[in-house]
Amino acid sequence: MGSAKENLRRYLEIETLLNRFFGLYDFCLKKCVLPELARNGNQPFAACCKDKYYKVYDLEHPSFDLLRDERVALYGPPEEVKDSSLVSPCEYHTSTGCVLPTHKSPICLAFMCRKSIDGLRNDYGIYTYDYLGFNYALEWILTGDLSLTDYEEFRQSCLDMIDTLEKKSSPKRVASAR
Repeated sequence: MGSAKENLRRYLEIETLLNRFFGLYDFCLKKCVLPELARNGNQPFAACCKDKYYKVYDLEHPSFDLLRDERVALYGPPEEVKDSSLVSPCEYHTSTGCVLPTHKSPICLAFMCRKSIDGLRNDYGIYTYDYLGFNYALEWILTGDLSLTDYEEFRQSCLDMIDTLEKKSSPKRVASAR
């Protein structure tokens, strides 16, 4: 079990990888948000953000306290977020989605709906993403309950998913004729 700072450092490393993964996959924007905006006349909607999940699910633990403190230092307290959406109770959810590029709560960082997980499986052959499993792994990284070996395995799993997405989304190279 590492210190709160070390646990947070590892968590933020995984968050960086997951942000990269979600940036490559981009299911939410393309297959959920944009079609829904087109259907409802561009009116903002909550999509998956239907509660103050960071308050409901974050644990009472020094590493979670550090995560919250750094989040507030970087992005301000939730009640001061400008342009908070009227469609989501979460202050960090604005009309353009979550304003937190980093320091998200594990529950928010890990979340993928059933349709997006099915898309990962059907379109990319990625069967390793499990929303609750990822949430628990992220919590255990923060609490120090995930061993270093398991952390490295989880990290590698994230890298493998990124690699799969990059390979499938890059254009096929055609061998040049000589």
